[in-house]
Amino acid sequence: MKQSQDNEDAVNARARDYVLLLASGKAGNADLRAIRHWLTDTAHAFAFERERAFWQDLELHRGLFAEQTVIAPPARRGRRRIAGRWRAQFGKRAAAGAAVACLALALAGPDLALRLQADHMTGTGAIRTVTLADGSTAVLDSRSAIAVDYRSGERRVTLLRGRAWFNVSHGDTRPFRVIAAGGMTEDISTAFEVAREDTDAVEVAVSEGAVRVAGTEGGAALRLGAGDRVRYADGTAARIATVRTDRVAAWRHGELLIDRQPLAEAIAEVKRYRTGPVLVLANLDTAKPVSAVFRTDRPDDALAALAAGAGLRLTRLPAGTIIIR
Repeated sequence: MKQSQDNEDAVNARARDYVLLLASGKAGNADLRAIRHWLTDTAHAFAFERERAFWQDLELHRGLFAEQTVIAPPARRGRRRIAGRWRAQFGKRAAAGAAVACLALALAGPDLALRLQADHMTGTGAIRTVTLADGSTAVLDSRSAIAVDYRSGERRVTLLRGRAWFNVSHGDTRPFRVIAAGGMTEDISTAFEVAREDTDAVEVAVSEGAVRVAGTEGGAALRLGAGDRVRYADGTAARIATVRTDRVAAWRHGELLIDRQPLAEAIAEVKRYRTGPVLVLANLDTAKPVSAVFRTDRPDDALAALAAGAGLRLTRLPAGTIIIR
């Protein structure tokens, strides 16, 4: 009897782990294959569905599996016994779990939508190099995603989130265009970075060659050369301060460059490289702009340095949470 209970507890724990993994947005192809295989067992599938329901509606996750598992609930007696133990097990931690569930789902929703649109994407802290069909290279920063559509007449890449650096192959005569937040960057003979902010503002910087940038597709375009930068939002594009070409997309080499940025923006830059939440309980509007160079693989050190420089306190909590006050 005890062994049976232990086995059931282990299945429930595994189901819970899988639900949380999917909600985190970090599940890779190998993870998805393992989950799909695990779900072929009816008892496993039932436990997964029960966990999924507890964490609210994660029905979008079903789209990640090639085959749908038909789940037949156990007999009424077994369901009562399982449900009773389930309520007893989770009743004591429902309040704390609800807060964590809300946070996980808030973070997971956009990632799930991106998975359905993206051809290539990265998780938190990951930097990935992708070779496109024409031989061009795209390097994706942490938490970035692109969709690729090489239709007749053009090579189109849509930046769905984050940042990407492109080194374009010119053996293909079709124009190479990057679409982000309604605007367009078209290659002339170049390597360049396109960065999409959470506000749907976009920055373009050229490391070599030249590009044309328009705030809207088909709109008037600005021509950029090496070191030039443009920022566009709401259809309007404007030049901003030039940058050294070796600093364009420095994150490719593990460096995070903060150059005279408002403190709130600097913290947001660092946050993209860590999985745990960062809560800022301070008014940053009066803080001085900051300039620094940090390592992308040590975001916590960067946050500690930014907080200390602004006279703020940094507190580390369990589960990777950081509070700046």
